[in-house]
Amino acid sequence: MLLERLSTLGLIDPAEPINLFVDRKDTKKQLRENFIKYLTSSTKSRRKLNIELHSSHENKSLQAIDFISWAIFRKYERDDLVFYNLIKDKIVDEKLAFP
Repeated sequence: MLLERLSTLGLIDPAEPINLFVDRKDTKKQLRENFIKYLTSSTKSRRKLNIELHSSHENKSLQAIDFISWAIFRKYERDDLVFYNLIKDKIVDEKLAFP
C-alpha cells in the first residue's frame, strides 16, 4: 500500500529500486523470513526491491523511522503532539491505512 501511495503521489521514481532496511533486533528469524517472503511476493510493481537486515543501533534510517512512528503513535494514542509537531511539516500524506 505504501509503495503504491508513494508512486501515485509521484514521490518515488518507478524505475529506481527500493532499498528496505528491516531491524533484525525486534523480530524472530521465522517472522523476519515470512515478512521478507511476503514483501517480495506481494509487490505489485516490477521494481527491484532490495531488503537488508540491519541493527537499529548501526542504521540511522531505522533510528529515524522508530522516532517518526513513535511520534505519530503518540499523536493518535495519547493526544500528545509535542514530537509530532517536530515532523508534521515533512509529512506529505497522512491517511489511516485501516480506518
